[in-house]
Amino acid sequence: MPTKYVEVKGHATYVFHAGATTLPDVPPDLSRGRKIVLVHGAGGNGHRWMRVLNALAKSHSPVALDLPGHGRCSGVEGLSSIPDYSDFLAAFLDALKINSAVIAGWSMGGAIAMDFALRYPQRVEALVLVATAAKFAIPDDRIADLRAVTMGRKPPQYTTDGYSPRTIKENFDLIREGWMEQAKTDPRVRYTDIVACTQVNLTEVIQKIDRPTLVVAGVDDQGTTVAQAETIKNRIRGAQLQVIADAGHIIPCEQPAALTGAIENFLAGLR
Repeated sequence: MPTKYVEVKGHATYVFHAGATTLPDVPPDLSRGRKIVLVHGAGGNGHRWMRVLNALAKSHSPVALDLPGHGRCSGVEGLSSIPDYSDFLAAFLDALKINSAVIAGWSMGGAIAMDFALRYPQRVEALVLVATAAKFAIPDDRIADLRAVTMGRKPPQYTTDGYSPRTIKENFDLIREGWMEQAKTDPRVRYTDIVACTQVNLTEVIQKIDRPTLVVAGVDDQGTTVAQAETIKNRIRGAQLQVIADAGHIIPCEQPAALTGAIENFLAGLR
């Protein structure tokens, strides 16, 4: 999977893409199939989309990015709100000379994708919303724990939360891989991302979205539940819902083949 940096709003932004590598100031070739932009979740990075990106690259032109302060992107602070991340996403598309694309967002990335579709509709060909919510239900004690980490009162949290029971039992190496990626982002960014998620409520306004939409949920996801996915599906006219077995919140890593298949079937039905 080739990677490169592009300059976006003063940030050296890390990009994962398909196809041949290019010179530093030359965008990658995105002429194959659909352009698909993959947006990661809170405290994460674009590498978490790796398996899905590689599979989609057989027929399309997917790219994933590290948002500011995340992973390998420059800076040590994230942005303060979902709209700020949406504006950054628009600038990222500009940097890669992408007029419009399929926007796929996972968790916080799904909220970014929905906000982006509302404020930049002309730049969205379709939406793929994975393990996300129009209004996140994040327990107060989780927010307090994350804040305690930022203050040095608790060590960074490496847990199995978000994974399905089957993954925990049969594929613990995948969880270790996730912990390694988590360590690449400052815990303060995870905290501010979660705070940004608590401040967004798109429940009513997503009725205005008029782009083809695929909503994907994991059966075992306790954070962004199937019921929350159904809310999105019912609010966006014509949206489709795909529920994936043996998946918690970390669907792109736990069930990449099932997720890729759902996305490819959805894209095949677009005009």
